[in-house]
Amino acid sequence: MTLRLALWCCALLPALAAQESEVPLGLNLPTTSMVEGWRPAIRFTHRFAEAARNNSKDLYGLDGGNFAGFGLDQGIGAVPGLNAQIYRTSDAKTLVLALQQRLLTTSHIDLALRVERFDEGVQRTTLPGGTVGITGAAVQVPAEGRLGAFSFRLVPTWLSRTSTQDKGLFTAGAGVTWAITEGQSILGELYPRPSRLDSATYEQGYGLGYRFATKGHRFTLLATNASGTTTHQVLGGDYAGGPRSASRWALGFNLVRLF
Repeated sequence: MTLRLALWCCALLPALAAQESEVPLGLNLPTTSMVEGWRPAIRFTHRFAEAARNNSKDLYGLDGGNFAGFGLDQGIGAVPGLNAQIYRTSDAKTLVLALQQRLLTTSHIDLALRVERFDEGVQRTTLPGGTVGITGAAVQVPAEGRLGAFSFRLVPTWLSRTSTQDKGLFTAGAGVTWAITEGQSILGELYPRPSRLDSATYEQGYGLGYRFATKGHRFTLLATNASGTTTHQVLGGDYAGGPRSASRWALGFNLVRLF
Protein backbone atom coordinates (compact mmCIF):
# COMPACT_ATOMS: atom_id res chain seq x y z
CA MET A 1 0.00 0.00 0.00
CA THR A 2 2.86 2.39 0.88
CA LEU A 3 4.66 1.61 -2.37
CA ARG A 4 1.47 2.17 -4.36
CA LEU A 5 0.92 5.55 -2.66
CA ALA A 6 4.52 6.57 -3.37
CA LEU A 7 4.18 5.64 -7.04
CA TRP A 8 0.93 7.62 -7.26
CA CYS A 9 2.60 10.70 -5.76
CA CYS A 10 5.54 10.39 -8.15
CA ALA A 11 3.14 10.24 -11.07
CA LEU A 12 1.20 13.25 -9.76
CA LEU A 13 4.17 15.61 -9.28
CA PRO A 14 5.02 15.92 -13.01
CA ALA A 15 1.36 16.67 -13.70
CA LEU A 16 1.47 19.43 -11.09
CA ALA A 17 4.55 20.96 -12.68
CA ALA A 18 3.04 20.71 -16.14
CA GLN A 19 0.05 22.89 -15.31
CA GLU A 20 0.07 26.38 -16.80
CA SER A 21 0.76 29.16 -14.32
CA GLU A 22 -2.39 31.05 -13.34
CA VAL A 23 -3.48 33.15 -10.36
CA PRO A 24 -6.30 31.33 -8.49
CA LEU A 25 -8.92 34.03 -9.03
CA GLY A 26 -12.23 33.86 -10.87
CA LEU A 27 -14.44 36.93 -10.42
CA ASN A 28 -14.55 36.90 -6.62
CA LEU A 29 -14.17 33.19 -5.86
CA PRO A 30 -10.86 31.34 -5.67
CA THR A 31 -10.14 28.77 -8.36
CA THR A 32 -7.93 25.66 -8.34
CA SER A 33 -5.27 27.37 -10.48
CA MET A 34 -1.73 27.88 -9.21
CA VAL A 35 1.22 30.18 -9.83
CA GLU A 36 3.86 27.56 -10.59
CA GLY A 37 7.46 27.36 -9.36
CA TRP A 38 8.76 30.52 -7.70
CA ARG A 39 6.89 32.87 -10.02
CA PRO A 40 5.22 35.94 -8.51
CA ALA A 41 2.05 37.59 -9.74
CA ILE A 42 0.16 40.71 -8.75
CA ARG A 43 -3.57 41.24 -8.68
CA PHE A 44 -5.46 44.51 -8.73
CA THR A 45 -9.20 44.64 -8.06
CA HIS A 46 -11.59 47.55 -8.48
CA ARG A 47 -15.25 47.67 -7.50
CA PHE A 48 -17.51 50.67 -8.07
CA ALA A 49 -19.63 51.30 -4.98
CA GLU A 50 -22.57 52.90 -6.80
CA ALA A 51 -25.02 50.64 -8.59
CA ALA A 52 -25.27 51.01 -12.35
CA ARG A 53 -28.43 52.64 -13.61
CA ASN A 54 -30.43 52.39 -16.82
CA ASN A 55 -29.00 55.64 -18.20
CA SER A 56 -25.56 57.09 -18.85
CA LYS A 57 -25.88 60.30 -16.80
CA ASP A 58 -23.63 58.84 -14.07
CA LEU A 59 -21.71 56.68 -16.58
CA TYR A 60 -23.43 53.57 -15.16
CA GLY A 61 -22.09 54.01 -11.65
CA LEU A 62 -18.59 55.15 -12.55
CA ASP A 63 -19.22 58.64 -11.12
CA GLY A 64 -19.63 57.20 -7.62
CA GLY A 65 -17.05 55.94 -5.15
CA ASN A 66 -15.01 52.78 -5.49
CA PHE A 67 -13.04 50.20 -3.53
CA ALA A 68 -9.63 49.16 -4.81
CA GLY A 69 -7.51 46.21 -3.76
CA PHE A 70 -3.94 45.10 -4.41
CA GLY A 71 -2.28 41.76 -3.76
CA LEU A 72 0.72 39.53 -4.38
CA ASP A 73 0.50 35.83 -5.23
CA GLN A 74 3.73 33.89 -4.86
CA GLY A 75 4.48 30.36 -5.96
CA ILE A 76 6.42 28.26 -3.46
CA GLY A 77 8.67 26.17 -5.69
CA ALA A 78 9.91 23.94 -2.85
CA VAL A 79 6.39 22.50 -2.44
CA PRO A 80 4.70 21.71 -5.78
CA GLY A 81 1.25 23.30 -5.98
CA LEU A 82 1.67 25.61 -2.97
CA ASN A 83 0.97 29.35 -3.22
CA ALA A 84 1.08 32.16 -0.68
CA GLN A 85 -0.98 35.32 -0.96
CA ILE A 86 -1.18 38.72 0.66
CA TYR A 87 -4.04 41.00 -0.35
CA ARG A 88 -5.22 44.40 0.88
CA THR A 89 -8.47 46.11 -0.08
CA SER A 90 -9.64 49.59 0.84
CA ASP A 91 -13.06 48.12 1.70
CA ALA A 92 -12.91 48.21 5.53
CA LYS A 93 -9.08 48.33 5.15
CA THR A 94 -9.10 44.55 5.03
CA LEU A 95 -5.86 42.56 4.97
CA VAL A 96 -5.91 38.90 3.87
CA LEU A 97 -3.08 36.39 4.35
CA ALA A 98 -3.62 33.04 2.67
CA LEU A 99 -2.03 29.73 1.70
CA GLN A 100 -3.44 27.53 -1.05
CA GLN A 101 -2.31 23.99 -1.87
CA ARG A 102 -3.34 21.99 -4.92
CA LEU A 103 -4.42 18.55 -3.72
CA LEU A 104 -5.32 16.82 -6.97
CA THR A 105 -5.12 17.46 -10.68
CA THR A 106 -6.29 15.22 -13.52
CA SER A 107 -7.39 15.80 -17.09
CA HIS A 108 -10.93 16.60 -15.93
CA ILE A 109 -10.87 17.36 -12.17
CA ASP A 110 -8.82 19.66 -9.92
CA LEU A 111 -9.00 20.04 -6.16
CA ALA A 112 -7.29 22.52 -3.82
CA LEU A 113 -7.27 23.59 -0.18
CA ARG A 114 -7.16 27.26 0.82
CA VAL A 115 -6.75 28.67 4.34
CA GLU A 116 -6.85 32.40 5.05
CA ARG A 117 -6.97 34.97 7.83
CA PHE A 118 -8.72 38.30 7.36
CA ASP A 119 -8.39 41.46 9.44
CA GLU A 120 -10.51 44.57 8.95
CA GLY A 121 -8.33 47.54 9.87
CA VAL A 122 -11.13 49.94 10.79
CA GLN A 123 -12.26 50.54 14.36
CA ARG A 124 -14.67 47.88 15.56
CA THR A 125 -18.17 49.37 15.31
CA THR A 126 -21.66 47.89 15.14
CA LEU A 127 -23.72 49.45 12.34
CA PRO A 128 -27.29 48.71 11.18
CA GLY A 129 -25.90 46.40 8.49
CA GLY A 130 -23.50 44.53 10.79
CA THR A 131 -20.19 44.87 12.62
CA VAL A 132 -17.06 46.25 10.97
CA GLY A 133 -13.52 45.89 12.27
CA ILE A 134 -13.78 42.12 12.64
CA THR A 135 -11.08 39.44 12.42
CA GLY A 136 -11.55 35.85 11.38
CA ALA A 137 -10.51 32.90 9.27
CA ALA A 138 -11.81 30.94 6.31
CA VAL A 139 -11.15 27.43 5.03
CA GLN A 140 -12.12 26.61 1.44
CA VAL A 141 -11.90 23.54 -0.79
CA PRO A 142 -12.16 24.76 -4.41
CA ALA A 143 -13.11 21.92 -6.76
CA GLU A 144 -13.22 22.22 -10.54
CA GLY A 145 -14.41 19.92 -13.32
CA ARG A 146 -13.88 20.45 -17.05
CA LEU A 147 -16.07 19.40 -19.94
CA GLY A 148 -15.00 20.66 -23.35
CA ALA A 149 -14.95 24.47 -23.40
CA PHE A 150 -16.70 24.65 -20.02
CA SER A 151 -15.33 24.38 -16.51
CA PHE A 152 -17.52 24.20 -13.40
CA ARG A 153 -16.43 25.19 -9.89
CA LEU A 154 -17.76 24.54 -6.42
CA VAL A 155 -16.13 26.24 -3.43
CA PRO A 156 -17.27 24.79 -0.07
CA THR A 157 -16.36 27.34 2.59
CA TRP A 158 -16.19 27.53 6.37
CA LEU A 159 -16.12 31.03 7.89
CA SER A 160 -15.19 31.53 11.54
CA ARG A 161 -17.46 34.59 11.70
CA THR A 162 -19.34 37.12 9.56
CA SER A 163 -20.50 40.70 9.96
CA THR A 164 -23.60 39.71 11.95
CA GLN A 165 -22.55 36.35 13.43
CA ASP A 166 -19.68 35.63 15.80
CA LYS A 167 -20.04 31.89 15.27
CA GLY A 168 -18.82 29.77 12.38
CA LEU A 169 -20.95 28.81 9.41
CA PHE A 170 -20.66 26.74 6.25
CA THR A 171 -21.61 27.88 2.76
CA ALA A 172 -20.52 27.24 -0.81
CA GLY A 173 -20.03 29.42 -3.87
CA ALA A 174 -20.30 28.12 -7.43
CA GLY A 175 -18.92 29.24 -10.77
CA VAL A 176 -18.74 28.40 -14.45
CA THR A 177 -16.28 29.45 -17.16
CA TRP A 178 -16.89 29.23 -20.90
CA ALA A 179 -13.73 29.50 -23.01
CA ILE A 180 -15.18 31.09 -26.13
CA THR A 181 -11.81 31.49 -27.90
CA GLU A 182 -8.17 31.13 -26.94
CA GLY A 183 -7.58 33.98 -24.49
CA GLN A 184 -11.23 35.01 -24.14
CA SER A 185 -13.82 33.61 -21.75
CA ILE A 186 -17.15 34.31 -20.07
CA LEU A 187 -17.43 33.74 -16.32
CA GLY A 188 -20.39 33.46 -13.98
CA GLU A 189 -20.50 33.01 -10.20
CA LEU A 190 -23.21 32.47 -7.58
CA TYR A 191 -22.94 33.37 -3.89
CA PRO A 192 -25.89 31.83 -2.02
CA ARG A 193 -27.19 33.19 1.25
CA PRO A 194 -25.90 30.98 4.11
CA SER A 195 -28.79 29.12 5.73
CA ARG A 196 -27.58 29.86 9.27
CA LEU A 197 -27.88 33.65 8.98
CA ASP A 198 -30.29 35.03 11.55
CA SER A 199 -32.01 37.29 9.03
CA ALA A 200 -33.80 36.10 5.92
CA THR A 201 -33.62 39.54 4.29
CA TYR A 202 -30.19 39.05 2.73
CA GLU A 203 -30.28 38.18 -0.95
CA GLN A 204 -27.96 35.82 -2.76
CA GLY A 205 -25.22 37.36 -4.84
CA TYR A 206 -23.98 36.79 -8.35
CA GLY A 207 -21.24 37.92 -10.70
CA LEU A 208 -20.95 37.93 -14.51
CA GLY A 209 -17.76 38.78 -16.34
CA TYR A 210 -15.69 38.77 -19.52
CA ARG A 211 -11.97 37.92 -19.40
CA PHE A 212 -9.30 38.72 -21.95
CA ALA A 213 -5.96 36.97 -21.44
CA THR A 214 -2.56 37.66 -22.97
CA LYS A 215 0.72 35.92 -22.24
CA GLY A 216 1.27 37.87 -19.02
CA HIS A 217 -2.00 39.69 -18.27
CA ARG A 218 -5.55 38.73 -17.35
CA PHE A 219 -8.14 41.52 -17.57
CA THR A 220 -11.68 40.81 -16.34
CA LEU A 221 -14.59 43.22 -16.64
CA LEU A 222 -17.49 42.22 -14.40
CA ALA A 223 -20.90 43.12 -13.04
CA THR A 224 -22.01 41.96 -9.59
CA ASN A 225 -24.55 42.70 -6.89
CA ALA A 226 -22.19 41.43 -4.16
CA SER A 227 -20.27 43.78 -1.90
CA GLY A 228 -16.55 43.35 -1.44
CA THR A 229 -13.91 41.04 -2.86
CA THR A 230 -12.75 38.88 0.06
CA THR A 231 -14.15 35.52 1.17
CA HIS A 232 -16.04 36.86 4.19
CA GLN A 233 -17.36 39.85 2.27
CA VAL A 234 -18.66 37.87 -0.70
CA LEU A 235 -19.72 34.53 0.82
CA GLY A 236 -20.70 35.69 4.32
CA GLY A 237 -24.05 36.88 2.93
CA ASP A 238 -24.35 39.78 5.35
CA TYR A 239 -21.45 42.12 4.62
CA ALA A 240 -22.61 45.75 4.25
CA GLY A 241 -26.19 44.56 4.73
CA GLY A 242 -25.90 41.78 2.18
CA PRO A 243 -25.84 41.84 -1.64
CA ARG A 244 -27.96 44.37 -3.47
CA SER A 245 -31.13 43.28 -5.23
CA ALA A 246 -30.38 41.53 -8.52
CA SER A 247 -31.28 44.62 -10.58
CA ARG A 248 -28.90 46.90 -8.63
CA TRP A 249 -25.61 45.49 -9.87
CA ALA A 250 -22.40 47.48 -10.06
CA LEU A 251 -19.41 47.36 -12.40
CA GLY A 252 -15.87 46.33 -11.50
CA PHE A 253 -12.73 44.77 -12.90
CA ASN A 254 -9.77 42.54 -11.98
CA LEU A 255 -6.30 42.91 -13.45
CA VAL A 256 -3.66 40.20 -12.98
CA ARG A 257 -0.01 40.36 -14.04
CA LEU A 258 2.03 37.15 -14.18
CA PHE A 259 5.82 37.42 -14.12
